[in-house]
Amino acid sequence: MTISLRTYFSVLAFAALIVSLGLGACHYQQPGEQTKVALKPPPQGAGHRPQGMTALYVNATGGQPFTKQDVVTYFKTHNLPMNMTPSSQLHVDSLEFLTNDQVSQRLQGASPGVAPGEKVAFATLSGLFVFTGPPPGKSARFSRAYAVFDTSTGNLLMVGTLQQEQGTPLR
Repeated sequence: MTISLRTYFSVLAFAALIVSLGLGACHYQQPGEQTKVALKPPPQGAGHRPQGMTALYVNATGGQPFTKQDVVTYFKTHNLPMNMTPSSQLHVDSLEFLTNDQVSQRLQGASPGVAPGEKVAFATLSGLFVFTGPPPGKSARFSRAYAVFDTSTGNLLMVGTLQQEQGTPLR
């Protein structure tokens, strides 16, 4: 059996890579010995703007960037992540254009992540929202939820629940 020179060097290079990765990953440490690890400094400057998920078309001609009906149309084909009930069972109750700070106050500190005075769209939803955890966990049921959209891009920035379903035991 003959092996070409190219194959021989390829196998040799691959073996050298495996050995170097293996030796670099192995570090013997005496019991009780501590190694010093340099901490990375925190990022400097302004953070990146959240991207969110593509959702609504923004009307750039002035006025409101989108309407409540646009949000209704979006939720006819898109459900809240991890919600076990069909999107056809949710209803868009309202759409408000608020600042990031106002949304953060309403959500007890949770923020969409845009600049403090920047406008976002806050939609309130009603229906039955059921979220399950890993087995053998119980499901959590809610009757109200929210969705926050970026008014400049139309992207969905965040979703969550507002209150637990009254009188319905968790299963």
